[in-house]
Amino acid sequence: MKYHYFYQSSENKSCDAWIDARDRNEAYSLLRKKGIKPYKLLGRNPVAWRRWAAIVVLACALVATYVWLALKPSPTTPPAPDGFVRHQLYGDTGVIENGIATGWSACGLDEGEAYLAQFAQPGRYVPVGKKSSVVAPMVDKCLERQLETVEGELTEYRQLKQIVESMKSELRQYKASGGTTVTYLSRLQERQRQEEAYYNAAQQELESAKGKMSEDQLIALWAAKNAELRAIGLPMLKEPSED
Repeated sequence: MKYHYFYQSSENKSCDAWIDARDRNEAYSLLRKKGIKPYKLLGRNPVAWRRWAAIVVLACALVATYVWLALKPSPTTPPAPDGFVRHQLYGDTGVIENGIATGWSACGLDEGEAYLAQFAQPGRYVPVGKKSSVVAPMVDKCLERQLETVEGELTEYRQLKQIVESMKSELRQYKASGGTTVTYLSRLQERQRQEEAYYNAAQQELESAKGKMSEDQLIALWAAKNAELRAIGLPMLKEPSED
């Protein structure tokens, strides 16, 4: 049987291809041997695929509901502009983790930009710090300049700068619509908490399923959960066999 699989390349690009296998379990096994971890696998399963196809459809519906609820503005709050998408940074894990730990000091960010950088990646834990009203003036100041990339600069730094600049643009438009910097920063904090809770819930669901499902079912659930998370830009869950 032929299975259509979708995966994310090391360059963070969405890719898809086909693979021949007797069933979904073998398809996943063959892909794992090739070092490919698909977030979606389409094709008939002679045993249980219809059940999991329904789960994927339900997952997509849940994602749509979550995004709508998370972004729906209150009657007194102007909406965030369209087209702004944060995502997980890709590249050298050590560079990324070190950047987070040091507040991306090597990127030449000012205080306001360094504060925004904490919220650049969806679902990342951000420790409780200063109140939005205290941080707002330095964030406003950073809106007066444009971050520039440097020749030969690490790809991870370029990505981070691009996301921070997108956040600054989002804030400018938010303020032009009648919002305030204080409200925007409070929304950033709340959005991050919601994303973190959403990721933790998906992780807990997968953990709870271990020992209750066959390997094929567990992998299918893992793929469905990652499809949800990827749609929101959240980190991917580890494959169950990697734990």
